[in-house]
Amino acid sequence: MRDAVRARLLRLSPDRLWAHYCLALAITLCLIFTTHAINRSIILHSISEPNGTMIAYLAQIQWLILALSVSVLLAEAVLIFLPAYLVVQSNLQSLRDQAKSLTKAKHQLQQMNCRLVHLSNHDRLTGLPNRGHLITLMKNQVNQLIADKHSFLIVGLDRFKSLNDSIGHETADALLIDIADTLKKCINDEDTIARVGGDEFAIITNEPADVMLRRLFAAIKTPFKVQGRTLKINASVGYLIMDRNRIDPVRILGDAGIALQVAKSKGADRAQLFTPELRENAGLQQILQLELPDAIRNGELEPWFQPQLRMADGSLHGVEVLARWHHPTRGVLTPDVFLLAAERSGMMIEMDHAIWKSAMTHAQSWQSLGLWRPVISLNAGPDTLSDPYLIERFLIVLRKCGLSPDQIIVEVLENTVIFGAGDMVTLNIDSLAECGIAIELDDFGTGYASLCRLTQLPLTGLKLDRSLVALLPEAGAGSIVRAILTLAAELGLRVVAEGIEDAQQANHLVQTGCKIGQGFGFVRPMPAQEFQAWLGKHASVPGLSGHIPMPLVKQA
Repeated sequence: MRDAVRARLLRLSPDRLWAHYCLALAITLCLIFTTHAINRSIILHSISEPNGTMIAYLAQIQWLILALSVSVLLAEAVLIFLPAYLVVQSNLQSLRDQAKSLTKAKHQLQQMNCRLVHLSNHDRLTGLPNRGHLITLMKNQVNQLIADKHSFLIVGLDRFKSLNDSIGHETADALLIDIADTLKKCINDEDTIARVGGDEFAIITNEPADVMLRRLFAAIKTPFKVQGRTLKINASVGYLIMDRNRIDPVRILGDAGIALQVAKSKGADRAQLFTPELRENAGLQQILQLELPDAIRNGELEPWFQPQLRMADGSLHGVEVLARWHHPTRGVLTPDVFLLAAERSGMMIEMDHAIWKSAMTHAQSWQSLGLWRPVISLNAGPDTLSDPYLIERFLIVLRKCGLSPDQIIVEVLENTVIFGAGDMVTLNIDSLAECGIAIELDDFGTGYASLCRLTQLPLTGLKLDRSLVALLPEAGAGSIVRAILTLAAELGLRVVAEGIEDAQQANHLVQTGCKIGQGFGFVRPMPAQEFQAWLGKHASVPGLSGHIPMPLVKQA
């Protein structure tokens, strides 16, 4: 009841309260004037008429008017001043509540602003400073960093995109968090680490670069256990020493990024120091990156062929197909010049298929001419082997060219096999093998493929990396080569030695039991027309494997 009356009083408008006040004031004034008139009458009657009857009557009227005055005053207090008081108190309370709300909102806004500032300066996944914040820190401390000759490093995870697709984004994010924590443990409190890309981390340290590199590579090589899975990851590093010639943080990041891309192009688990020559080459890469799509459409990408020989008698085993870019103004470019541009432009799959199609077309023509029943080895990059449409596209070209599956060998890089475990790469390798296409593991001896992994893949052969062949006949390299040949024999795998350049290497391989070799010491890669002429000159029996002289072996 009390609350209802209070609520009703609060609903009175100021205009209505003002009208009530004016009415009460008028009534009060009237009563005052009436009381004044009665008082005068009482005084006059008391003088002129001693009779007290009239005086008593007037006194009663006076008391009545006084009672009315009191009633009017009470009504004014209840109907006017009490609602006004309640309204004022209510407004004051509302102002107090608003002040509290504003104070709370201000505090929340400050907290939110702090969070927004933190989010704008830090990576949401790892909590590390982001690229923008790193640039700001470098601008504020550039003089000190240069004076102390700090090292600037960018760590990039090798083939992380392929790994991300195979293990899923959730697991990949968890892996990135673990890697960020691992990298933080590699630096001192005075050093700075930031995440500057999807799989790239920047480190500023006052330690010598070689010391930091050893620590980083050792930490990254340790397998990571993420969500019940054991994952191996490699990293490449681009780095430089900060000096007076580089004071712009953006340029420092760019230079280190260029060195990182060069390190990645040389293979996994590499470090590359930035030099001015790398920037010049980066400009060339940008130009080639823009020109490559048209080059593929115009047929400027062409296959070259390097024979693989049976070293026991010099007969032709097969040819490896190598990519060359017949550039209209730069001449013939080798893959070490344009491969990085192909990777950056996302044209690796198109480039591989263009080279394969052209190579198989030439091979079919040589077979039709009766020069040779070709066996060609095709190089497949990581992106191509991850293509879900690889098998369909490959078999369509193979059928159109009229070659048999047993005439094709697909060479797979060792690191592609490592990082492709359990994903589309493995599925495509198995599918190619089921189609009757031979699979060889390229550059064997440079990666970290486990022996168990070799038994799980449908391999038919190994390619002995040129870095091992180049060391022959040194005792250490010879022992490794013998061990690989023994392992391959136990697994029933064919071994092809690449990069043979002199007689000593060739003879050592023959004596060790390696049956097939290729290299500049025998025959250099040739374009299709030149290789066709070479076939016509050296093929002793049309339609069969030709017999090729091997002067390197005979000279030994």
